[in-house]
Parts: sequence; C-alpha cells; structure tokens
Amino acid sequence: MISIAVKEGWAGGPWHSKQFRQALKSAGFNVTDPLHADVLFAHSTACYDLPLKSPINFYFLIDPPYWPGKPLWARVIAKKRHDNATLKQAMGRSFVLKKTLWEGIYVFEKPKYSLLALKQHGKLDFLSALKGKQIVVIRNEQDPFCSPDIQVALSS
Repeated sequence: MISIAVKEGWAGGPWHSKQFRQALKSAGFNVTDPLHADVLFAHSTACYDLPLKSPINFYFLIDPPYWPGKPLWARVIAKKRHDNATLKQAMGRSFVLKKTLWEGIYVFEKPKYSLLALKQHGKLDFLSALKGKQIVVIRNEQDPFCSPDIQVALSS
C-alpha cells in the first residue's frame, strides 16, 4: 500500500485538508506523517519545509509561494479578495468566516512558516535538495501566491 503524507502551508492545517485526506483513505492509500511516506503533497509554504530524511520519492508541490518582486502583503490581500468573492457565493458567509478563523489559528500556530515565507518567497532553492526525486509542481491558475511564470523559472 502506498503511504501518502500531506503538509499544509502557512495558513492551512488539518481543517483545510480534511476532505482530501478522507478521499485518499477512501481510495485505499495509507495517510501517514512525512517521515513514513512514499509520496508527499506539500501546499504553499510547506514546500519550503520538506522532510529530506524520509523515504519520500515523489513530491507534489502545490502552489509554492514563489513570485519574485510581488510583495507578500499584496498576495494576502488578493487571496482574501478572491476567497470572499468566490467562496462566499459558493459556500456562504459562515464558511468564509470559519475558514478565515482557522487560517488565523494556523498562522499563529506555525510562526516558522511566516519566517520561511518572508525569506524564501522569491526563491526556488529548496528544489536543489530534491535532486533524484520525482517532482510535480502544480499551480492553480487563480493562485495569487504562485507566479504564472514559475514554469519558466523551473526550466532554467
């Protein structure tokens, strides 16, 4: 059985990934911690905090917060505007409020990720530690944290 780990980013946590984890379990995967996983899904700032001493051979890096020249504060505002415009309409105001509350909790729970975001947001240095591993980078076309030019940076 394939073991999969999920690492949420800066303002994310188990509340955000609950359905994804349940879907993985329902599909027959063993959901475990990164130190025992074969595959890792890392979202956002978690891409800068990858466990390098683990059996992981396949990394899914979802929306690494790479965007040289675009300030983090501008990205946060764009993200909240996008969430308010789309999620409020689809899920309702109470869902957006609950999501925002959980994001605040996770930001304070993981100060290390705030520092990583501030230091690394314009770099892809973390990829050099993954030489010899299989990597898939996924960018949501609506993501205000990950540059649409990330593919160009990855190929250079």
